[in-house]
Amino acid sequence: MAKTTCPIEALGIKNIDYKDTTFLRQYITKFNKIVPRYYSNVALKNQRKLAQAIKRARYMALLPYVLNPRATTAPAAKILATTPVSDVEKTEELI
Repeated sequence: MAKTTCPIEALGIKNIDYKDTTFLRQYITKFNKIVPRYYSNVALKNQRKLAQAIKRARYMALLPYVLNPRATTAPAAKILATTPVSDVEKTEELI
């Protein structure tokens, strides 16, 4: 089996900054969970630093803890709620 190199070490990153949210988002799933080592090929030492940086960024409100479940359904709900019902449709329902 071939030994894989850590992508963080390949970039030459020594310290992982919690304020660099664009870098941290690469290691978060679409459900805002931290990507495990066996998917990201990050070394154990860097995975610990990465997890700590993500947790700090979440605590400082730079990254969200969870997704907003209403964010994906809100536009459809607004369209349905704002569609006016005409008087003709109301009378047809009564008949």
